[in-house]
Amino acid sequence: MDKAYGSSDKWESIVDGGQTKLQQVIQSGGLSVVKSKVIISILQQAKAKYGTYSLDHLFSTPDDEAMQELLSFQGVGPKTASCVLLFCLQRPSFAVDTHVYRITGLLGWRPEGATREEAQAHLDALVPDGEKYPLHVLIISHGKQCGECKAGGRNVGKCELRKAFVKGGLKGGVKIEQETEVKQER
Repeated sequence: MDKAYGSSDKWESIVDGGQTKLQQVIQSGGLSVVKSKVIISILQQAKAKYGTYSLDHLFSTPDDEAMQELLSFQGVGPKTASCVLLFCLQRPSFAVDTHVYRITGLLGWRPEGATREEAQAHLDALVPDGEKYPLHVLIISHGKQCGECKAGGRNVGKCELRKAFVKGGLKGGVKIEQETEVKQER
């Protein structure tokens, strides 16, 4: 971003540069076609709504109001809004991405069959505020690195985390369900 625009927060330069340029710049992060369109759209929506490309006023907005305001932007869903609260505004919010959804399902920490939005509401209420950031980061790291828990993982029986936790409880007299493969999320 810095090389292409001078810095990562040159919002006007990003909008003026257009979707194709932004798509090329963020290509390594995946889904660059969709993300570039959404980023430019959100910047344009913020400029139209506030007369500036800034959402700094959210720093002094209560959590629930900040979440609702973020969700009011076309292209922003619960996961993105929760990530903005957690990482940008440093507020307690438990974002549920692919890794968090998969791992919490494997551990039985969320209701079986819950949508991502339902899982996020459940986990946000369940996880203590002071643990939301570190637990989110740990689960994502584990979900990317563990040969058993990552998408398509096959090293069944080798994950120490899954050995310790079974369907929401500590191992000990609880029957461990055998799986041959971790299902990939859609």
